[in-house]
Amino acid sequence: MADFVFKRGTTFLVTLIWRDQSGTPVDMSRVRMSAELRDCTNTLIAPLDCCAVPDQPGTYTLSFAGDTSFWPLTVLRTDVQITSLNGLISQTQTLTISVIDRVTQ
Repeated sequence: MADFVFKRGTTFLVTLIWRDQSGTPVDMSRVRMSAELRDCTNTLIAPLDCCAVPDQPGTYTLSFAGDTSFWPLTVLRTDVQITSLNGLISQTQTLTISVIDRVTQ
């Protein structure tokens, strides 16, 4: 089962919270983030924009400004690579997104 269900052809925007091992939201104001959406064969489907939400510790959005109409109807996956100012690189847990077709065209 996927973490999220997404209807192909709609705007892709997901809001998430990054927490440390103790469950405390992590300050994301001084990090760089990047993410890619890939299928099970590791084919790149879309580069994702990552943006920290101001005044909400640990909260960030993943979005794609392009057309999602041609995304495959399958389970896709992503994670976020987070690089601190001192060069420490970490990854979030992998998220799975089930892409389904919309009913209303």
